Amino acid sequence: MKKLFLFLFGILIFNALSAQDLIIKKNGDEISAKIQEVGVTEIKYKKADNPDGPLFSMMKTDVFMIKFENGTKEVINSQVTTNTSTNTQVTTTVTPAQPATPQKVTVIIYRKNSFSGVAVTYDVYANEKYLTKVSNNTYFATQLDEGVVTFSAQTEQKITQTLNLVPGNTYYLRCGVATGFWVGIPSLEFVPENTGIQETSRIRH
Repeated sequence: MKKLFLFLFGILIFNALSAQDLIIKKNGDEISAKIQEVGVTEIKYKKADNPDGPLFSMMKTDVFMIKFENGTKEVINSQVTTNTSTNTQVTTTVTPAQPATPQKVTVIIYRKNSFSGVAVTYDVYANEKYLTKVSNNTYFATQLDEGVVTFSAQTEQKITQTLNLVPGNTYYLRCGVATGFWVGIPSLEFVPENTGIQETSRIRH
């Protein structure tokens, strides 16, 4: 009887944990929630552990993806256009042209769960600037300036991948470990967006 009670209690706990939405922010943070509304510019939600509590809101520009409790996923397009009009007279002032500010591009760096090279970790850099440490079953989201960027990682050998980052796109850099002489060699590979979404959805962030 005691085992049956524990089994039923475990099922209730599992269902309670499963019946919730998951907000994944662009900085890698996660929020367990009950989504109330996905608007044009913001997302309204309540915390999963307090469904009767206050209503929170978050700008869509801060969100990478929403995983709904029914298993569906929605990657948020943060480009929001607002049109305004007025009947009042507008005075135009000509000012000197300013240098364009580089637009930000989202890059997702991840490594799938694999037994091969499980003990090997390494750092990933963008144009020699440190981004994150990569180990087995890890995920990291960042925003970089548009343009040509060289990504690199090194253990016993340095590996690089160079790509032109175009605004409006989300890039997925899949990391791994190739066979090396001593500890294994990093592998860096940009994969299609649909592949990246599918593979990162299986990672416990």
